[in-house]
Amino acid sequence: MKYIPTDTEQLIVKEDPNNVITIILNNPQHMNALSEELTPYLRKTLKNINKDNKHKLLIIRGAGKAFCSGGNIKKMLVKKSVKVNKSFAEKVSSLNKKQKELTGMLYNIKIPTLAVITGACAGAGFSLALACDLRLGNRDAFFISNYSKIGLSGDYGISWFLSRLLGESKSKEIMFLNNRIYCKEALHLGLLNLLIEKNFEKEVKSIVDILCSQSTIALKYIKKNIMLSKDSTLNKSFKYEAEHLIKCSQTKEHKIAVSKFKKK
Repeated sequence: MKYIPTDTEQLIVKEDPNNVITIILNNPQHMNALSEELTPYLRKTLKNINKDNKHKLLIIRGAGKAFCSGGNIKKMLVKKSVKVNKSFAEKVSSLNKKQKELTGMLYNIKIPTLAVITGACAGAGFSLALACDLRLGNRDAFFISNYSKIGLSGDYGISWFLSRLLGESKSKEIMFLNNRIYCKEALHLGLLNLLIEKNFEKEVKSIVDILCSQSTIALKYIKKNIMLSKDSTLNKSFKYEAEHLIKCSQTKEHKIAVSKFKKK
């Protein structure tokens, strides 16, 4: 296992021999809140991963008993007590840039992304999980918006992610009422792809092994096809799929996979 320096103890990044990269939000005393110390390095890490073509899979998880509680509310109060001479437009521009470089970058990363949820997943942490391709959870996993409880309307793409996954009405319910969505309901809704109730780490590793056994190039193009389909006609999707399948068929990975399949 290789550890990648991040210049903060609040973020651990490691890479295994199979080119799986794991990001651990490491601020458990504050439920892995997205602090101003943690998030700049998280953005930088995501940017570096997106530029590097060697990785097969990205896993993101939290240390301790939470995934991520979102923003640090106590720090927000301290910031508001300090006057910052920025215009409305400057504040909007700054937040917009931060959102694009965090959940925007995570959502658009070419390789498959996996969120491992072992407890609270709230606020911007909820957005972070939704930006991943797959979400695995244990019996302690739960989701909650919390934005309107503190007089805020939501950020980091939560309205976009939720409404596309669950539809407008359910998204409004989740964000208006702020009810905790526990693991079994989360699985039923699709917030969790898999609920693992026993041998959690062993089962997570099994899922990771399955993903790593697939063609990296094929998974990248599958992800791209699905993402492009949201704004495409069926005929456009035919074209994208044809282009990407032909590209896959010309790779060494495809030839090796076919050879292995024939030997079974």
